Amino acid sequence: MNEDLEVTVTLDGDVRVVRVSGECDADEAGALARTLAAPFDGTALGVVVDLSRVTFADSSFLHTLIEAHRSHLAAGLPLVLAQPHSAVQRLLDLTDTARHFTVAPTTTAALDEVRGARSDGHHVR
Repeated sequence: MNEDLEVTVTLDGDVRVVRVSGECDADEAGALARTLAAPFDGTALGVVVDLSRVTFADSSFLHTLIEAHRSHLAAGLPLVLAQPHSAVQRLLDLTDTARHFTVAPTTTAALDEVRGARSDGHHVR
């Protein structure tokens, strides 16, 4: 069963929320990368990526997340992953990359993380 990738973007006040659902492999990674590009226009304080509905993710998906994280750090904008589906969490755990991201258990918690982050993209604890 192939679930097409669907990506939607909304604003929650001053935070851009990217909701990803379906399967993400090499064929869809480019479109996702363009969507996750850091918003340099000043319209968003940061980005939350809701991964609760991603049913398949491969290394190209992971590469897309890593590159998005790097570009956001360079721009001084936090990028927070929200409630990763078990398929995504397994990929993050197997590759030992979860520790490089800020991961929140819910979208609401991720929004709070973004709003509590410093301008250099690191969370203030």
